[in-house]
Amino acid sequence: MPAWKNTKQREAILQVFRMAESPLSAEEVCEKVSKQYPRLALSTVYRNLERFADAGLLERCLFHDGVTRYSLSQGRHGHYLVCTSCNAKLRIGDCPLESVAQKLEQDTGYEISGHDLTIYGVCPRCQKEK
Repeated sequence: MPAWKNTKQREAILQVFRMAESPLSAEEVCEKVSKQYPRLALSTVYRNLERFADAGLLERCLFHDGVTRYSLSQGRHGHYLVCTSCNAKLRIGDCPLESVAQKLEQDTGYEISGHDLTIYGVCPRCQKEK
């Protein structure tokens, strides 16, 4: 049970993620939610995104542009393919690094707390446009 009251604005923020096809920045979320709640401040969106991420409802995604984006948590962390032309993001279904991380723990004695993988390239749509 979350340690906060579920407001209509918070539900609207989560609904944006249910409809999203790729991770969204706080600014993108604010823009979408402001159509329904024009007085909602960007700082409120940031605060709620962080609460949702800390509670495990959203996961944080950091790409090469340095902007933190969020996506619905799917019970496991995500990795992405990112198009360098149009910036489209495609989530990779399975984690290709699980076994690598386990082996590194065994070989080095490190206790690995997480990892990140983003692969950059040109998506099929952009390849066709060239």
